[in-house]
Amino acid sequence: MPHKSTPEEPPPFLKTWPRVYAAVVIYLVMIICLFAWFGKAFSR
Repeated sequence: MPHKSTPEEPPPFLKTWPRVYAAVVIYLVMIICLFAWFGKAFSR
């Protein structure tokens, strides 16, 4: 069965895939920083 080339659909939000990837990376960095802060704040 030959592979059909279909045009990539844009993501449902943020309009381009690089923006989605950047948003995910920023979100993960924020979560890591939040957990690090919680760890320091509540370890005493």
